Amino acid sequence: MATTTGMTQNSDNDLASASDAIDQMISMSIANHNPDVNNPASDKTIAEQMNITRQNCSPSRFRTIEYLKRLTWTNSSPEQLERAEMKVLETLKSQFQGRSIPVCNATQKIWTIYSNITSTNYPLVLVHGFGGGVGLWSLNLDQLCSDRPVYALDLPGFAHSSRPVFSLDPLEAEKQFVDMIEEWRIGIGLNEPFILLGHSFGGFISTSYSIQYPTYVKQLVLVDPWGFGYKPANWQTSPMQRIPPWLRSFSSVMMKFSPLAGLRAAGPFGIRIMKYFRADLRNKFETLFNDDRILVYLYHCNVQIPTGEEGFRTISDLLAWAKRPMLDRIDELDPQIPVYFLHGEQSWIDIESSVCVQSKRSNVFVDMIPQAGHHVYADAPVEFDVYLKRVLFNK
Repeated sequence: MATTTGMTQNSDNDLASASDAIDQMISMSIANHNPDVNNPASDKTIAEQMNITRQNCSPSRFRTIEYLKRLTWTNSSPEQLERAEMKVLETLKSQFQGRSIPVCNATQKIWTIYSNITSTNYPLVLVHGFGGGVGLWSLNLDQLCSDRPVYALDLPGFAHSSRPVFSLDPLEAEKQFVDMIEEWRIGIGLNEPFILLGHSFGGFISTSYSIQYPTYVKQLVLVDPWGFGYKPANWQTSPMQRIPPWLRSFSSVMMKFSPLAGLRAAGPFGIRIMKYFRADLRNKFETLFNDDRILVYLYHCNVQIPTGEEGFRTISDLLAWAKRPMLDRIDELDPQIPVYFLHGEQSWIDIESSVCVQSKRSNVFVDMIPQAGHHVYADAPVEFDVYLKRVLFNK
C-alpha cells in the first residue's frame, strides 16, 4: 500500500516517468478439434525429461509460486482476463474456437485459439511476444485464416495459459518453454508440416524450438525477433536509449524483479495508467473497436502471477538482450528450414543481427515495413498481411 500512496502523491511528471518505464517494458515484449496423439510415448518422454531436469536441479534454482504471488497486488483474476479476451476476439468475423492443451503431465495448460482446421494448406502457428497474448493478433486473424489453418497460443506463464515455475538457469528456462511447446504440438494433434511465426520474445522461442524440434517446421517467420544480437559495449546509448535514464541507471536493480512489476505495483490504478499513457495502443486497434478493451486485456494479461516474466528475466540480459544470443547457435538450425525476418523501420530491435544471419546461411530473407515499430502486425496490419500472403508457403 505504501507504494500506491507514494504514487498518488507524486507530481504528474513523476507519474509520467514511471508510466513511461512500464510502457517501454511492455513495448519490449510487447477455436471443436479432436487431438490425434499418435505417439503418446514421445509425449511421456518429454514430460519425464522435464521432471528429471527439475529433480536434478537445486531447489534454489526455481522460484516458488508463493514467492511470485507476493509480486502481485491487483484487482484482476483469471476470470476477468477471460472476459477481457472475449471482448477483444468478439470482433472477429471468422469462427475461432478455444481450448486449453494440457502439458507437463497435465499439471499445466497452454491456451490456444484456432480456426479453419479443415483446410489442407500448411497450418500457421502464431507465438506472441513478451507481455502479449492471442488477443494481440486480432487485427490479423481473419486474413490469416482465410486460406489455411491458424493456431495462436499463449506462451506458458503468460496471458491465459497456466503459470509453471521456470528455472533460474537460462538454459533450463529456455528448454522449459521449448519442451512445453513441443508437448503442445503433440496435444493439439499437429502432426504435419507447419509454419511457425513468432514475434519478439516469441521469435526467440520459436527459433529455439525449431533448432530442437525441426521435424515438422516447414518455414520459420520471425517478426522483429528479440534475443538474436549481442549486447553492445555502448548498450546504454543503443536500444536502451529509449528507456528513461533513471531506469538505465538502475537496470541491475530492476533485474531483481519481474519486468512488469511496476504495473502490478500500481495495483487497481494499473488500468487507469495504461488508459492515460498508452493511447497509442488504443489507436492501433481502432479499426476493430473504438474503446479501451485492448488496454484492459493487456492489463489483465500482465498482472497475473508473473512466472513467464520470471522465465524471460532469467533468459534476458538487462531485458533488451539474451544471455545466450541466438546468433551463437543459428547455425544449429536445419539448413532445409527457410527463415524469413520481418522488421519495423522504427523498431528498437536492430535489423543488423538478421542481416548477419542472412550472411551466414542460405534460405534466409530479410524485409522491413516502413514507418512500423516493434509491433509490426499492429502498426501496419495491412502491409503485414500482404507480406505474409506473399511469403507464406502454400500446398
